[in-house]
Amino acid sequence: MSIFFIIVEILALALPIYLLLYRRELSIIYIPLIIFAKVIITPSSPAFLHYSVITILILYSVYQNSSFFSKNIYSLCLILIYLILVTNVSNFDSIRPNFFACLWFFTSLPLISTIYRKHSRDKIVKELSTVAFLILCLFVLNVIMSTMTGYSPYEMYGITSGVLYGNLYATDFNILAIATFLVLAFAVRQRNVIYFITSLTSLAFILLSLRRSVMLLSIIGIIIVILIFSTKNNIRNVIVFGAMSLVVSFVVIPNTNFLLTFIERYEQRNLADRELEEETRFLEYELIYDDIFLYEDYSPLFGYELLNSAGNYGKGILDDRTLHSDITNMIHSTGIVGLSLYLLMVVACFIQAFRSSKTREDYLIVTFCACVFLVYTITGRYTSSESMIILFLTLMLPITNRENQLNKIEEKKAELVRF
Repeated sequence: MSIFFIIVEILALALPIYLLLYRRELSIIYIPLIIFAKVIITPSSPAFLHYSVITILILYSVYQNSSFFSKNIYSLCLILIYLILVTNVSNFDSIRPNFFACLWFFTSLPLISTIYRKHSRDKIVKELSTVAFLILCLFVLNVIMSTMTGYSPYEMYGITSGVLYGNLYATDFNILAIATFLVLAFAVRQRNVIYFITSLTSLAFILLSLRRSVMLLSIIGIIIVILIFSTKNNIRNVIVFGAMSLVVSFVVIPNTNFLLTFIERYEQRNLADRELEEETRFLEYELIYDDIFLYEDYSPLFGYELLNSAGNYGKGILDDRTLHSDITNMIHSTGIVGLSLYLLMVVACFIQAFRSSKTREDYLIVTFCACVFLVYTITGRYTSSESMIILFLTLMLPITNRENQLNKIEEKKAELVRF
């Protein structure tokens, strides 16, 4: 695994140089890929280098779009709140990864809105699909290498044999549902067999991970793709790729241990205990309410302490368990002020995307992103910046410059009339 990690790390550090030279402000689209590459490896370079690379890419985009905050002023307010509250943090080193992740995420939203308006839909879709494809390729390679070497340091859900996931754990999988949706949509649109096989392979590995939220959203993504392309012009593509999926399923499932492994892992996960954990997740709301309004342990306006919930809520009744839900985490971290700004920032993005939607595809994209956001808000975590950034990169697709797309539609209509 060490050789695999070194290769991925070198490529991840070299990629930003290429991006700044040839992709310029569109480099922001590749940030989820760079962060995901860091997630799957055991890095040998200092963390400072990783933080610097991402920050430089974002600052370059800021430099190219100096008035970007006008697209979402709540983002700026939220960043200011975080910069003020971080001065009162007792141990910055413990929250540093999440702190930088939040700043990257918050800064990206108005940048995406500004940059997308300057570029054509076709160009953005191609770049975003490429990023999603590379993310799935990294995921598949990581699974193959981890399985071959038996590398599984976290033993997620007690999985110690068979298909393994290396350093990936819990919310690290969140990005995969969105990437699968993007790659599958591009595969159907362009009739790209390589993209299709990659999305199908990734889906199989996702199902074996037993990450329920990611599994559910991946399936919803497939349904949305089918609905998007169930038109007269594209229904043939859907039928062809649907038939290919059935053929692959009939070949793979009977001739591999996929179904047996899935059943074993389903039983091994012991969902009865998981239901207890879900009850604990919802218990968080009551505990936070009591902390703020009953015991007055910390400020309802600005919370307890930035990104430091482990053992610091509910009188420590849940030991060092961190808050899982984004809502409770945000209130504990930044209070009602921070939560309100966060929700306003997100709602502003959805309103922009919805108002810019003109086609059936646009509305379905917004619907898929709304489902993803709701599920991940309940299960957590907004600090997984790679999944949150790619989510809003997808959501904002209706905002892109539609001139080229509309011209193509008019050309097709003219051809039909002539015919």
